[in-house]
Amino acid sequence: MKKHDVVILGAGMAGLTLARQLRMRRSDLDVVVVEHREFPVADATHKVGESTVEIASHYLAEELGLKAHLEQEQLPKFGLRMFLRGDKPVTDDLANYDEIGASRVLPIPTYQLDRGRFENYLAEGCVADGVTLLDATTVRKLTTAPGDHRVTLRNGNGEQELASRYLIDASGRRAWLRKGGDLDRPARHNNHAIWFRVEGRLEIDEWSSAGEWQARCHGDSRRYSTNHFTGPGYWLWLIPLASGATSVGVVFDPAYVDMSRLRKHDSLLRWLAEEHPLVAQQLASKPPLDFHVLENYAVASSQLFSADGWMTSGDSGVFSDPLYSPGGDFIAIANGYITELIANEVTDPRVYAGFQQSLLSFFTNTLSLYRGQYGGFGNRDLMVAKTLWDYAYYWGVLSKLYFSGQYTNLEFMSAQKASFGQAAVLNSGMQRLFRRVARKGQRVGGEGRFFDHHAVPLFHTMKHDLLQGQPSAAGVSLAHNVATLAQVSETVKGILAASEAGVPAPALDGMFVGAAENTELGVSSVAWGG
Repeated sequence: MKKHDVVILGAGMAGLTLARQLRMRRSDLDVVVVEHREFPVADATHKVGESTVEIASHYLAEELGLKAHLEQEQLPKFGLRMFLRGDKPVTDDLANYDEIGASRVLPIPTYQLDRGRFENYLAEGCVADGVTLLDATTVRKLTTAPGDHRVTLRNGNGEQELASRYLIDASGRRAWLRKGGDLDRPARHNNHAIWFRVEGRLEIDEWSSAGEWQARCHGDSRRYSTNHFTGPGYWLWLIPLASGATSVGVVFDPAYVDMSRLRKHDSLLRWLAEEHPLVAQQLASKPPLDFHVLENYAVASSQLFSADGWMTSGDSGVFSDPLYSPGGDFIAIANGYITELIANEVTDPRVYAGFQQSLLSFFTNTLSLYRGQYGGFGNRDLMVAKTLWDYAYYWGVLSKLYFSGQYTNLEFMSAQKASFGQAAVLNSGMQRLFRRVARKGQRVGGEGRFFDHHAVPLFHTMKHDLLQGQPSAAGVSLAHNVATLAQVSETVKGILAASEAGVPAPALDGMFVGAAENTELGVSSVAWGG
């Protein structure tokens, strides 16, 4: 029996991007990808996870060389945008909602992915590059052994067995290794998601005729945003797809939203007519193309990588929450680690353990952004404060590690323990504060105000550093970002304290009162002021 170098279970985004990355790094690798679906799959295929943020978009566009496809065959993303209604439902004019988002596209392009179209393109490219794709093939059994993994498969040609040096589980919720190896651990975030697609575009820019509202985005279309309509315990997304369909989903904490009201499409629309009648009106005449329910979507694992040569990527390992679209980021990071291990034929268990420790740490910090906080999603002032902190933390720490390439440098990671520790303490404290406010389950807002992320100078500074900062200065930049986060936390605390005293959140422009030159980085870093 021929022994392959790598067998990857799953030809979704995680498995196909990994196959491409491995072959780009080592063209001599014999890579086999096993997939239960038959290619080509349908556009607007039945998968959640259409939006990318900065790490994932950088991974796909720059590291995997997919920029042309993303720009020509997918849609640009106009950031995350939230609409908060206040106490009264809005029936006729979107301008009556408070809006949190950007007036212009921030630096670093991100994308809305039609997953079917994207995975078809990846599959075709992988096959052309020499990857063996076994589609319409099911996994019957697998066994792991150091350097000699076995997978029994069944397809139209009957059963066959594959042997490989490395075995990668990218099978998503099937999670052959996690479930078969009894590696499941509780994520302690028991929220649910329901999503479906409808044919055609939702022209959200036409949901108000108010001139000031129309002028906010300077000609850019809100339709390209990941649009969120929120309330205590839930958020609803509207995402455009390049195929012409629109993705719709509701993510919720069952402590606040009755699952039985959302489990079927017709009852979900009745619930939505009570919460956001303006959105329900737009969806009423559009029958669903599909409908999917996923309970307890967060998953955790006690082990992701083994020196025996098996590893996991994507949902087969860990998944936190759809808000902020971190799924693609974790694929990028996990695939980066896996590629380093395989391409360099690493055998040292300490390296596997180091990569796993870093990835699980990233996961734990990311999960803290969501756990116990859904009750606050109807509170405008809380969401203004939360997005300010969560964005700054994401761009200042995790994105900095990824864009600099230092996340795979265990020596660098060890040397930055002090910065990581301070960042973790700051983040933990802020998330505890958000949870405390969220427990009240308040609706705050609905005044038609706009909170413009493009008007926050710090966001531009951090993104400039991601693009222009030198890897050799990553440690200096990281320490500087953490010091800035300490200032950010004080202002965010002030916003929430003022809100509790009845003072609404301030506009985001003019929040910065001075600038300090970071001579190590050659960029301006804006100091945070109250």
